[in-house]
Amino acid sequence: MVIDDKLCHVNVAICLATYNGAKFLREQLDSIMKQTFDNWHLYIRDDGSTDGTVKIIEEYEFRYPSQITFLDEIPGGGSSEKNFFTIINWVTKHVNPNFYMLSDQDDVWYPNKVEMSVKQILTENEPCVVHTDLAIGDENLNIINDSFIKVSNLKPKYNDLSHLIIQNNVTGCTMLWNRQLNALIRSDRINEINMHDWWIALVAASFGKIKFINEATLIYRQHSNNVVGAKKVGSFTYIMDKLMNISGIKTGLKRTFIQIESFKKIYYPDLTNANKNIIDDYLRIQHVGKLNKLRICMKNHFFKQSLIQVIGEMIFI
Repeated sequence: MVIDDKLCHVNVAICLATYNGAKFLREQLDSIMKQTFDNWHLYIRDDGSTDGTVKIIEEYEFRYPSQITFLDEIPGGGSSEKNFFTIINWVTKHVNPNFYMLSDQDDVWYPNKVEMSVKQILTENEPCVVHTDLAIGDENLNIINDSFIKVSNLKPKYNDLSHLIIQNNVTGCTMLWNRQLNALIRSDRINEINMHDWWIALVAASFGKIKFINEATLIYRQHSNNVVGAKKVGSFTYIMDKLMNISGIKTGLKRTFIQIESFKKIYYPDLTNANKNIIDDYLRIQHVGKLNKLRICMKNHFFKQSLIQVIGEMIFI
């Protein structure tokens, strides 16, 4: 009863970044409108769509003016990450809600998604983010796999800085975080952020708490235009794809160093000594020989979350 009373006094900002998403956008918007928790507001920013995306957004804003705001005159964007953080910055400045969520344009949310996430984090006073599992569907939302976490071999219990520094396991479209964490994200430093969800997870691991709900709260639509797809880690196809793209593996590792350099530049003075040492050790990997690289990884548990990924990491780092 206490939780239910508190629910009446909180508001959630849902940030939806769009780009040429007309094909699936209506289904996503309809699923958000059907949420069991209704004290939310949806903020949408389009990043220069050339299909019918903008027309759909304007239609829904006209139909639901009290729950949808189209940020059609806000400069920024240029990528998914920059578009999301442009929305977050605007919402923080003009609204400052209790909680924030991210929405992709092509998923479909289960009706209890917002309510379940809010209840999990409602009584937290420290910076906190909660994330969930998600189901994977094909283009027509037929379920391919009921757990993204399992098919990706992710382990949400590994939510400390040492593990998240090398691999993210917090999926942006499942996240909800509180105002306390949002104050630390520094989304004004858009150009220094690699992946929006990964960045938020790093901040939470360093200064607050990460919670996980072991239940799917949405269907992640797998289709040809996904920026990031869902692959079965450890499968023959997965291994062959990696072997055919060695440069991609090296580029991915390099991006983790770039991201942590940016993270250090912004947060280093405020980190605990333990976390300072973790970041310094990780960045030192770039400048030492193979044996010392392995020693640093062993010391700090700089390991990805599946055996095949760890093997690849040890070979190419």
